[in-house]
Amino acid sequence: MQNYIYIAIASVGLMACGSETATTIEEQKDVETTNSIEEIKAPIASTIECFGVVDVPPSSINEIFSKTNGYIIDLAVLEGQHIKEGDLLAAIESPEFALLQKEYKSAKANYDWQKQHYERNQQLYASKSISDKDFQTIVKDFELAKSAYFGLKEQLTAIGFNAEQLLTANSSRLTIRSKTHGTVVKINVKNGTKVSPETHLFTIIDKTHLHVEMSVSASYISQVKKDMPFYFLNGTDSINGTVYLINDLIEPDNTVKVHGHFNDVKDEEKLIVGQKIFVNILP
Repeated sequence: MQNYIYIAIASVGLMACGSETATTIEEQKDVETTNSIEEIKAPIASTIECFGVVDVPPSSINEIFSKTNGYIIDLAVLEGQHIKEGDLLAAIESPEFALLQKEYKSAKANYDWQKQHYERNQQLYASKSISDKDFQTIVKDFELAKSAYFGLKEQLTAIGFNAEQLLTANSSRLTIRSKTHGTVVKINVKNGTKVSPETHLFTIIDKTHLHVEMSVSASYISQVKKDMPFYFLNGTDSINGTVYLINDLIEPDNTVKVHGHFNDVKDEEKLIVGQKIFVNILP
């Protein structure tokens, strides 16, 4: 009888141990499941690392073309030279310029005469001293002269001439002057080079609006916000800035363009357009 009692007690003990073991296994599964869920969550980076390029806006790059046929003379600049607005870059000579100048002077003289003739006869017509037919002819001649003169003037201005100066100038050479301040970074011609309207002469870059274009991985772009600070090393210098714009387009390489401005203008003087850098963005 006692043996049966011992067996029953042992069975109850085993069932209790089994229950505890089952509970422990379930708890371990819950912990493992929780850990797995936590591991699935994307970690938030302490810094977001990316590559970038020092750049300027398209409006700060001035490409200069010939706009006419001729030959380069008096090349006045070198690559790397800093220039101001209005500085001479080069000049162009062409036999066509002398003919255009002669035609323009003739058109101006005819316009002035027709204008005076029109104004005199306008008073006569008002007093009925000339017929309608005669006055209409005078008006037509004046309008034709006006059209010829201003058409030539517009054409010469589009080429690059100062039309008013061309009326009194002894030379018909075309001077090419910079329309902005900046650095001459590319010269594609030499003295004597034959040019046409399609000839690219110079590239001038204005570094006033220097910035950095960063390429941030699309998986981290949601963590990047406007006004976040960033930094990168330039030699022994640490250059600092802030995020200014974030693009809404994912590039083919699965990155998003982020536009950053520098904090100190003096730092911009140390950088070169097109310089590749490694950037750290601080969330």
